[in-house]
Amino acid sequence: MLTNEERIARMHERAAEIRKKEHSRRVKIVQIASMGASLAAVIVLAVFMPALSPDMPDAAGGQSVDLNASIFAESGALGHIVIAIIAFLLGACVTAFCFHLRRWQSKKEQEDEID
Repeated sequence: MLTNEERIARMHERAAEIRKKEHSRRVKIVQIASMGASLAAVIVLAVFMPALSPDMPDAAGGQSVDLNASIFAESGALGHIVIAIIAFLLGACVTAFCFHLRRWQSKKEQEDEID
């Protein structure tokens, strides 16, 4: 038979386990929501980008592929450079965001272990 102290200790352990599971569930929800929002933003931009430049001929009509990049700059080469810079910045932001989430998750796990 367990003493009251042992019951209380088990109750605290179980509460810590429940808090840890709830925290990991919240982190997963935030990660899935941010990935979904990013995917939705890319899809929305891809759908509405042709509407933003109706006077630009598309590459499927036999035009040069450089015209697709010229939506961001006057020349095709400069447009490709701008697209590369934007892609790099987006990748850096996503990496920093993931690093921040991982650090936040580790910090919360350490706090949960202390409690």
